[in-house]
Amino acid sequence: LNRRGFANYICCPDNRCGWVMLCSECDAAMVLHLTRTKLGGVVRCHHCLAEQRLPSECPQCAKRVNTFGLGTQRVEAELSRVFPQLVEGSTMLRVDSDTMRTGKDYFRALDAFAKGEARVLLGTQMLAKGHDFPGVRLVGVVHADTALHMPDFRAAERTFQLVSQVAGRAGRPGEGASQGRVIVQTMNPGSPAIRLAASHDYHAFAKQELDIRRNAALPPYGRMARIVVRDADAGEAMAHGRAVAAALRNALLAVQPHAPADPRQSIRIRGPMPCALSRVAGQHRIAVEVLAPNAGAIQTLLTACRNEGLIKSDAHTAVDIDPVAML
Repeated sequence: LNRRGFANYICCPDNRCGWVMLCSECDAAMVLHLTRTKLGGVVRCHHCLAEQRLPSECPQCAKRVNTFGLGTQRVEAELSRVFPQLVEGSTMLRVDSDTMRTGKDYFRALDAFAKGEARVLLGTQMLAKGHDFPGVRLVGVVHADTALHMPDFRAAERTFQLVSQVAGRAGRPGEGASQGRVIVQTMNPGSPAIRLAASHDYHAFAKQELDIRRNAALPPYGRMARIVVRDADAGEAMAHGRAVAAALRNALLAVQPHAPADPRQSIRIRGPMPCALSRVAGQHRIAVEVLAPNAGAIQTLLTACRNEGLIKSDAHTAVDIDPVAML
């Protein structure tokens, strides 16, 4: 399950109240992490790392709060309930960034699993890649849709990669090998990313995904630059974003005075617009995106902005060429 913690949605049970626990510095929900040292656990923001005690009551109506959603800690608790013979930290190991603090922790866990001392490994995508254990008979992918509906054109690609990679851990050849079974939990069983990953049909998925990218002129059939401006004041951030977008569009008139006959060969400027994660650590984030058929066109537009002093390498501006994440 590619999500840490115990619950990722903390709210008031009364729908008339509607309170949800959000980070005070980010536009993101707080995540409950159970701890052995603090009664009831702590809630933590996975973006700015702010942390506080879990409130027992809704601050608006004083009703007892509810915790919904799931993370690796909840899966661990459920496995302990269903299989009491599993011992947390011994025959069942949780492998995520909360438990694997150093490289030694990580390799110690894998070594215990290879020797058969640990019978179950559960964790985030840290478990998906590069492991070759011949005795693995069962792999479970819990809530495979976690990344499928992210506002990112690579969401299907990443979901296919993750499911395909983790499914490949079962039934590996070698001494002690046995037939493997993979169970994928999903609310979208018809999604090509899920269906083709389950059957390890990379060629069919790649063909379908590349057709979509070609028609939309998205990478790898085009180049992209993403400029993200940040400011503690939302109005200032948007004003800066508008100035960047205006400079890019003015420069575009010199590079592309007329729209090409094939729209896939055109240079497109999108924004300014709030990022999907519109505020992180108190900074409002506004994005401007440039899509072009080649790198030279993007370089020309960015140079024009740089000459006007609108793009600087500082805490308020970030330029990402061919970004791998769109949040």
